[in-house]
Amino acid sequence: MANTEVTYLYKEARLNLEPAFPGSTIHLTLPSLTAPTFGSRPQPKRTIVHEKYTDQDEDAFARKYLASEASIYFRRRQKYPRSFLWRILDDRKVLEIQSIDFDQDIDNQTEANLTLRLQFPSPIRPFGIAFDEPDDQDALTAFVVTASKELYTLNLHRDFFMRETATELDVGAWCKIYAPSAFRIRDPYRIVAVSDRDLLISMQDGGIQRMTRGPGHDGSTWSEIGFKKDNWSLKSLVTWKGSNSVRFNNTDLDGSAAAAIALSPESDYIFTVCLDHVLRVWNANTGKLPLQEDLLRDSDAISDKSSQYFIGPSQPMLMQMINIPGYGMDGVEYHLVTYSPKKHQFKFWGIRNPEDSVNGIKDIQSGFAFIPPVDELMNTTVWNLEEFYIKATPGWRGTELWIRARSGPSSKIYSLKFSLDDSDERLASVWKHDWVSIDSGPLTVEGLKSNPTNPGELESLIPIIHNPSVTEQWLDFLLFPGRFTTATLETALLVYRKGVEQRQTPSNSSKAPFKERLCATVASSVALSRQNFTKVDYEEHETSLMAQWQMFYGLVRDLHKRRGEVLSLVFDYDHDMPWLLLSDYASAIRKGCEVDILRSNQHILGTTEHLPRPLRSALQDEESQDVARLLAAASQFRKGFGATFKHQFRAIITNEMLQSSLLAIPSRIEAIDQTCKLCEHVSDEDLAKLGEALGPMDFVDLDNSLIIKALETLIQAEAGRGIPKKQITQYGLRAISRIAQETLEITVDVLLDLMVLIIFLHIDIDPADRSDEFNAPELFTAIMDQLKDNSVLIWMGSTLWSHPVPTGASSTKTLSLLAEDSRSSGGLPSISQTVLEGVAGSRTFSFPIPKLPLSEVLTYWARMWTSEPFRNQEYDHLVNDVLNILIQEKEIELASDFLRFVPQNNWSTYLNARLCLLKGEYTLAAIYFKKASFTLAIGIFSIDDSDDGNFIRVDERELFSDGLPNYYLHCISLFEKAKAHAFVAEFAKLGLQSLIGDEPDATKTELLSRLFNASIQTSRFEEAYTALSRHTDTAMRKAGLHKLITSMVTRSQGPALLKFPFASLYNDVDSILESLCQNTLNISTGPPYHKILYSFRISRNDFRGAASILYQRLQRLQTTSSKYHDPEDGSLTQAYLMLINTLSSVSPDQAWILAEPRVDESVASWGIGRAKGVLQRRVITLPDLRKEYQAELDRAAAMENGQFAFAGGDEMDVL
Repeated sequence: MANTEVTYLYKEARLNLEPAFPGSTIHLTLPSLTAPTFGSRPQPKRTIVHEKYTDQDEDAFARKYLASEASIYFRRRQKYPRSFLWRILDDRKVLEIQSIDFDQDIDNQTEANLTLRLQFPSPIRPFGIAFDEPDDQDALTAFVVTASKELYTLNLHRDFFMRETATELDVGAWCKIYAPSAFRIRDPYRIVAVSDRDLLISMQDGGIQRMTRGPGHDGSTWSEIGFKKDNWSLKSLVTWKGSNSVRFNNTDLDGSAAAAIALSPESDYIFTVCLDHVLRVWNANTGKLPLQEDLLRDSDAISDKSSQYFIGPSQPMLMQMINIPGYGMDGVEYHLVTYSPKKHQFKFWGIRNPEDSVNGIKDIQSGFAFIPPVDELMNTTVWNLEEFYIKATPGWRGTELWIRARSGPSSKIYSLKFSLDDSDERLASVWKHDWVSIDSGPLTVEGLKSNPTNPGELESLIPIIHNPSVTEQWLDFLLFPGRFTTATLETALLVYRKGVEQRQTPSNSSKAPFKERLCATVASSVALSRQNFTKVDYEEHETSLMAQWQMFYGLVRDLHKRRGEVLSLVFDYDHDMPWLLLSDYASAIRKGCEVDILRSNQHILGTTEHLPRPLRSALQDEESQDVARLLAAASQFRKGFGATFKHQFRAIITNEMLQSSLLAIPSRIEAIDQTCKLCEHVSDEDLAKLGEALGPMDFVDLDNSLIIKALETLIQAEAGRGIPKKQITQYGLRAISRIAQETLEITVDVLLDLMVLIIFLHIDIDPADRSDEFNAPELFTAIMDQLKDNSVLIWMGSTLWSHPVPTGASSTKTLSLLAEDSRSSGGLPSISQTVLEGVAGSRTFSFPIPKLPLSEVLTYWARMWTSEPFRNQEYDHLVNDVLNILIQEKEIELASDFLRFVPQNNWSTYLNARLCLLKGEYTLAAIYFKKASFTLAIGIFSIDDSDDGNFIRVDERELFSDGLPNYYLHCISLFEKAKAHAFVAEFAKLGLQSLIGDEPDATKTELLSRLFNASIQTSRFEEAYTALSRHTDTAMRKAGLHKLITSMVTRSQGPALLKFPFASLYNDVDSILESLCQNTLNISTGPPYHKILYSFRISRNDFRGAASILYQRLQRLQTTSSKYHDPEDGSLTQAYLMLINTLSSVSPDQAWILAEPRVDESVASWGIGRAKGVLQRRVITLPDLRKEYQAELDRAAAMENGQFAFAGGDEMDVL
């Protein structure tokens, strides 16, 4: 257990190492010079990796995702990509490399978001990787030594990480293999890259092999020079083995084998720290060994072989070369820092002249033992220092030291600032008391256990847990963005399903969403375990569900714990930021803000009156220390309540925050207390603990100014000048999003702590014992306002959506390419992005950023990013904008969930109506549109102020604040797009009713047209006719009349059509019907336009006109009806009777019609005179009709008797 006095000033930001997008990982199989013992030599192969997590057990998970070694290489010459994370996977056979830069220049069009997985034929040797960058091209050079003693030189151009097609280049063009002759009889131990053309390799026998290549050499050949303590030559031909050897990686290492190697700044000397605890310096030009020195300058240690101390061969780091420009005091040209595991002691050496064995190297501050007090810091006696990094400054003033200490499975990071030239007394005080550590953050197993949303840590059968349900709570916790990787959850699900008997495992398709498969598996396990019970008790069912979820989470937790094994510490000197590499994480170490520091050091603030020096320095002034004690006391006070109360209190505050109340604020405070019984839960012991936690302060010191000061610490103040011309990368967005999630959760916890405290002070503490400046209603309002802001941001930061939004030019290009690929493959791009990242990701560089170390900038950056939205606009405006965006992206479920944050105003009511339109709830949409109509339609409303995201199209903006008719026209357009024609008609009528007479004629015409069309679509023909009759535009009215007639006839509404008066439209109706009659090809199957026109004319007493259309119908029957030759068909005789009866209804002198010619004879038989007679119109009288009627009867009778007309003869020529 760690010492409780450790001060935490830094925090981890653990970032998952998942692919940037599907298909962003490229697997490359590399060749080999030597053939394997069994099988053929591996061939180069390139594969685009599409992650498939199904059927992946724990062993496969470990091989694929859990690294055995990892670090970061920072390029010095090129700006982007600059930071390369590399990991060794799959039993040390796979080297994975990816860029983890947070930003790039704003003009860059491509992002380095591809991951390379290089598979070697043989395992990579421990300490067998080195990186550098070439001078003549923008690339990364990797040097890898494998177990088969082959040296790989990999020239990875920057395009390999940016363009997928770049890796299609032949492997032999960028992968060169060399088998050094020195490796034939001796094993390499460690490799160091001096440059991309100069390597230093320590050998098992204590020798140093220097390998160089000239310009133009690609790494397929190298020049070798050997350095040996006893005999220096080009190479050693004798394999050495002695009694003082150390076994490592199946190799016997000599005690003189170099565990650390560095080249001096002028490149003349090679410094090595060897396993026998000796610092050896080689002359790189002569090969001589001018200097040997014990790491602790123990003169007897080198000569006394009986008590020889050996450094562990797996020790990661022992030495650091430091070249401070302009610092040459006392003849020192540069410095060397060494670490001795023997006594856990650092030595600071000033290098003058290594050729001088007496005065060439100076032990700086030889009278002081630089030993980190890790025994006290970690409360252990057995530990080892794994890595250290020194950030030196000119004069060694304010030098920064970072170390990683390991004790068993536990690793801790500590940092110290000191000045090397201080007195021994000052150094002793600083090295004992000024160490600071790093808070591991909320993603450790311990952090997850203390997470308030973790259902596994809740008390059993808390009533609040049933709303939401147990399953919903677990899903929210497990699927929280960035908490667990997809691979972790999928592997845990597979193991969980294997643990259940096959007969109990549901047959879920692997193509189903993970959430669906998980719920089905857990639910089926509960159901089948209760198959012998007929009656189901809800409480018992929930308890069984909780047990199954706990079982599944246990598997997730075990895998998650393995992902968090610490591998190495790295320091980025250009950006002044340390990194911690874990098995499946890259953890950016950031300096905490004041609130972070207060939360991480509550164990100190609540127990001691005199704060440690680093903590006092971080808190700036006395007032900040009072704020720190206040927040620590408030946190401890709320922690004293049980889980039931804390969940109930949070639910009550959330409900109070999101709902408007008519009660006065003091009454609301009392109502909260009565609901959750806050003061009743406080015992005398709790009150005493609260007083102790406040330290020198008392209740009378808790005035509004102090609490408001505490609230101000939660808001990030703007710093820096000028907005950087940068764009954020996807990895950078992931980083600040992760930090923002943590910061927001801490902020809400602090606000709830203060809320509990002020309610208690207001209700239970006597006014005489409180400060006169304590005003609970004012504080209540301030806390509620901040809670609302942060609750919205937490929702946005914890909610994933399916519409990734670009954050700059490079991500725009990436998403466009992904969209093209998804269209060609028929799928959708699956890129994980939270609503916060999508909505605000493009604004990550919209505010000034100070020129500070990146470890400090990260915290400022994330806090400014989340506070910036509310800094520039009001709460109501922001939440309406978010809802606006969700509706635009058609995220219906998310928008519906987000509605609880949206206040009740006219614009939000309008947006709610738009959401209802998307959901198909047209009745509700109509209600909301009407509710917002008055304000949105009159001039006091500004659409430009309310709609920043251009939700309303430019051509529709003028319809707002321009009267009700125009507003209703806008609503009508929306309903028309949704094909909700009934509501189109309703709003068209509303628009017509709201006309006041001074509107343009086009407005009324448009409303009438929309009403008419909607009425036609909904078969409300009376309303359609009414709208049509009000039209003043003749052309539109005639077109509408045509549409009305055709619609009613095709829907069998002829009788209804004839009831319309058509007063001034009679002639138009007649001509339209007559035109439709002529255009009807087949009257047997087509609409009955002839009958409609006949009835229409009869109703208007136009008997001759009715007879005329009947005669046309008769002619059509004779020429087009298939039943003409059917003697039993009476349609012709009925037509003749109707025609005779109609024409008999007029006076005899008017009983005639003018008929068009019947053209039914073969055109080929026409002569010139015959055709002229046929084409003439003729008069048909009543006697003519009777004669034709009789002829029709005779024809039908003859056909019934089997007598048919001769071909080509007259109709009555029968056989």
